[in-house]
Amino acid sequence: MTFKFAGLCLLVAATLAPAVLDAADYVNRKGGEKRVAGTITEATKTELTIKPSTGEPVTVPANDVASIEWNDAPSEMKLGRSDEANGRFASALQRFAKALEDGRPSNELVKTDLDFLIARATARAAFADPQSRDDAVAKLTSFMKANPDSFRWYDAQQLLGQVQLAREDFAAARTAFETLSQAPWNDVKLSASVNLGRVLMAENKLDEAAQAFDTAIAAAGSTPGEVSRKYEAMVGKARSLVAQNKQAEALTVLNEVVDQASPEESALLAEAYVLQGACLQAADKPKEAVLAYLHVDVLFARESAAHAEALYHLAKLWKVVQHPDRAQEAQDKLEGDHPNSEWTKKLTAGGAE
Repeated sequence: MTFKFAGLCLLVAATLAPAVLDAADYVNRKGGEKRVAGTITEATKTELTIKPSTGEPVTVPANDVASIEWNDAPSEMKLGRSDEANGRFASALQRFAKALEDGRPSNELVKTDLDFLIARATARAAFADPQSRDDAVAKLTSFMKANPDSFRWYDAQQLLGQVQLAREDFAAARTAFETLSQAPWNDVKLSASVNLGRVLMAENKLDEAAQAFDTAIAAAGSTPGEVSRKYEAMVGKARSLVAQNKQAEALTVLNEVVDQASPEESALLAEAYVLQGACLQAADKPKEAVLAYLHVDVLFARESAAHAEALYHLAKLWKVVQHPDRAQEAQDKLEGDHPNSEWTKKLTAGGAE
């Protein structure tokens, strides 16, 4: 009986252990460091404080927070996060809305994060959907006004500038990125500089833009965040070279980015492959261009703006390389996944010849 009882105790302990371990908040970090488990006890504009089950509290800088798995999050919020991560923004927003309908989370920090996720998913959808951009600006602005001390504030500020840039409201975009440049971390300051370079690009101030990108490249240090910003600046520089018809130089820069950047940098790599495809098309290498655009379709479809652009070119290039069936598939996917994109309208207006 003693052995049976002991065995039963072990079985119960093994069964209950995962539940005990799972009863925690998990902070996943950007810098490759081990994620932190415990209870998030405090959140400010610059950091999170997590109390583990044993030991002293741990602080994580806000710019190092990749994602949070809240113990108290409603199930629809968790499912929505998964949808958003995979580019299913409409489904994500439906789930986030249902999480609100079912009763706002009792944990105020979870509620605030849910509000941010709604604003972020709206913004990410808006990059390929012009009809959503005004709504994205409104949601991001409302979130920052209501939560000026949120650890998500700087993320929201960056998204606001990017949406304003997509709306071609360059003055508003510049204001957003100049505000972002006041962040206390160098990697975020670099991100602001890169985005200000993008504003200059959009204003056709190519020399000033190139200088801004070169400055950011030179200023980047060796931390993971700063290295990522360096690659973003390199992609910006490549875009400025493409605009000046210097495709060969741009391709050299882009090849370095796609070879060395972390696979987790999906937005960065998606843009790099789209630009790579443009350079290869200009060099009259349609097969190689197809392969560049396919990287976006296969690996980075969640990056809606880049995905729509890649599908547009694939719908044309597959015909050039004698695969009309694949061209139709690309067109169907573009129209189905991104019905409101400028690229969809451009393709359907001009045909896919």
